[in-house]
Amino acid sequence: MRLGPLVKLFVWLFVFMLFGLPVAVAANGLDSGQVIREAPNLIIAGDRWMPVFKAGEKVSLNVPIENTTNGTAKNVQVSLAVSDLSNFPFKSGRMTFTKYISSITDGTSVASFNLTVPANTKPGVYPVGVNISYDSDVGGGGQTSGTLYVEIVNDYRQPTVSLMNVRLPDERLPAGKSTLVTLVLNNEGDLPVKDVAVSLTGFNSGLTLDNWSDTQNLSRIDAREIKPVTFRINVDSETKTGTYILDLNITCKDEYDQEYKTASKVYLPVDGKGSQDDLIPRIIIENYSYGGEDHTTAGQVFNLHMFLTNTSEQTAVKNIKMSLSSDGQVFVPVGSGSTLYIREIGPGETAEATINLKPKETAESQTYSVSADIEFQDSEGNKLAEKEVISIPVMQTLKLLITDAVTPPQVFSGSPANISVDFYNTGRATIRNLQIYTTGDFEVNDGHLFLGTLESGKSDYYDVNVTPNKTGELLGKIIFEYDDDGGQHYQSEKEFKLVVAEPMPMPGPGEMRPPIEAPNKFSFKWWMMPGPLVLLAVIGFIIYRKKKKAKEAQFLDE
Repeated sequence: MRLGPLVKLFVWLFVFMLFGLPVAVAANGLDSGQVIREAPNLIIAGDRWMPVFKAGEKVSLNVPIENTTNGTAKNVQVSLAVSDLSNFPFKSGRMTFTKYISSITDGTSVASFNLTVPANTKPGVYPVGVNISYDSDVGGGGQTSGTLYVEIVNDYRQPTVSLMNVRLPDERLPAGKSTLVTLVLNNEGDLPVKDVAVSLTGFNSGLTLDNWSDTQNLSRIDAREIKPVTFRINVDSETKTGTYILDLNITCKDEYDQEYKTASKVYLPVDGKGSQDDLIPRIIIENYSYGGEDHTTAGQVFNLHMFLTNTSEQTAVKNIKMSLSSDGQVFVPVGSGSTLYIREIGPGETAEATINLKPKETAESQTYSVSADIEFQDSEGNKLAEKEVISIPVMQTLKLLITDAVTPPQVFSGSPANISVDFYNTGRATIRNLQIYTTGDFEVNDGHLFLGTLESGKSDYYDVNVTPNKTGELLGKIIFEYDDDGGQHYQSEKEFKLVVAEPMPMPGPGEMRPPIEAPNKFSFKWWMMPGPLVLLAVIGFIIYRKKKKAKEAQFLDE
């Protein structure tokens, strides 16, 4: 017997409703029966953005923990693996790096650690190991481990204690006497240092320490602070005139006990044998200037003007050749070589010498030493030599790029509006003591921001909420104040305009519409089965009628 298309359709519809629908409903979680719980499985979620923390700040490290099943994990213990503290970029005031979570059933939970990034942490990406253990009523519990990665940025200049100047009672150390020599030290970093040890070595038979320790100790030097240390140096009476070089070594620690070392040279001019008694002439750089400013600018040519004096009152000097060299060859001569020539300087007279120099564009903002090696002859043709050292400060030009302020397209009186700008340090120098604030004809909410330092190549943003109390065009300014390495103060402004409209009218009570409820999810119930049963009865009746008619037709044919 063959069934008609309509009958087949009804049959397939019935089979689907009888068997397929309950299975589909159960597969989609719509079954109202009891949910079967599985054993929990905790993992460290890895789909989060890498956090970026600044050195010197208190931060919150969030560890995302995901339960991939519907089972409940109990007594969850989350620990940071801190086997090597030297490679761990955080400090904590607590004894352990462990957090406890009572239970995690499904979804993602977060274990938050309140930590501090030390100010001396080197910038870079650090791996942080995480260990997780937990209990469960199903499966007995388990444990897992993984690695998070965090990025540390550091805007602080690390401690660098350097020799800033050498102070002598007179221009030179006299032979046959002991003299107090003061070394002026400067902490060029943004962090204080402690346990500072200053060692002066390299003495010979001509120069010795006079009942004085070769190492002087300072308990502390604050950031950007200048401090002196003193040594008593004896010059032997037989010491010849000239410049003597000693070795200076400085060691110190920061507040986290990280050690730093600095090595440099100390140049000491000496009035020795023959300087006055034997009437041997000397040449000194009595004075010098570099353009009338208190510093030179990296990448820009300046004029070094020097005054050379013959200290002898009776003997002239001639064929004077002076060769200049600088630390790291920072200064490059422009338009000439590095050697200057002067034909003659009479007794007690002063001659002038000029050279154009250009600091390297990449030179850091600091004071550099320039050595002058001077060779000359006296009136009898004897060859003599002197060495002079001068200091020239170099500063990088500050370049702070500020984008146009971003304002909302619609602003209403009495309602807060958000204003934001991005800014970039496009220069080679560090921007220091950076603070930002907003002024204008409106209320400013928490508009003052102090960022401190902004290193070369770094960027950041500033946003603020303002509340206008009147309509029309309102003008405002975002003001940036900052300093360079030399303490010179700068100010930049970025103006913006708000077009403020009347506040939006509030709807009346009669205009309020009830919220539209979302349709409930379909839930299969067994009382829905009479429909399919009726359909089954109808199909059965149709099949019965067809069979009966077929038999009647067969009977008539016979």
